[in-house]
Amino acid sequence: MIRGVIIEGMSTVGKTSLFSAIKRLQNQTENCENSIIAISEHYSQVLHSYHGVLKSMDKDEHISLLSRHIDYLEQQYDWINSLGHSKLQNGVFYLLERFHVNHRAAFEVSPEIELLEKRLLRMNARCVLLTLSQDAVEPRFIESRGEAWKSYVMGNHSTVTETCHNFLESQEKLRRCTKQSLIPTLEINTDEANWESYAKRILMDCTNGER
Repeated sequence: MIRGVIIEGMSTVGKTSLFSAIKRLQNQTENCENSIIAISEHYSQVLHSYHGVLKSMDKDEHISLLSRHIDYLEQQYDWINSLGHSKLQNGVFYLLERFHVNHRAAFEVSPEIELLEKRLLRMNARCVLLTLSQDAVEPRFIESRGEAWKSYVMGNHSTVTETCHNFLESQEKLRRCTKQSLIPTLEINTDEANWESYAKRILMDCTNGER
């Protein structure tokens, strides 16, 4: 038995906070999987820091990276099945951050990603898209991480309004990508930053959605 959650969303929406909350809550939940595989965005996103220099993967490089992660999950899935384990405790729970939706947003039409999504569906994947409302964008996206971050996200934008507009446009693109995806997606607004509540909701949804 295997099941998993993929966390997607823009920067500062709370992906890492939720990632930690789900791991913590899943570990504390009685009769849940004893084995957890958690892969953060540092190992799956398109943009990486190579020795301090930002580098963006091309489509083929990113597909190869995601495929290698899925290869490993499938090996564990096949191993579990070969042992005939049926109890949830003997299964595997996996947690991924910035994965297939990140790819769709970066490369638009990509038949290869649908093949990867089909493989994830076979392993009971569920996606969660974290979003912010319009009023929460400025305090969270622009102001929450200090002056260095603010200078970075303002980038080529001349005003805060322009920066927030760009955030919302990119967020809407992620919404469209989740609708194109084969993997069922739950959208959660994180304005209130109630990570434990969100984690409980996601784990419940994941359990109810098991095949």
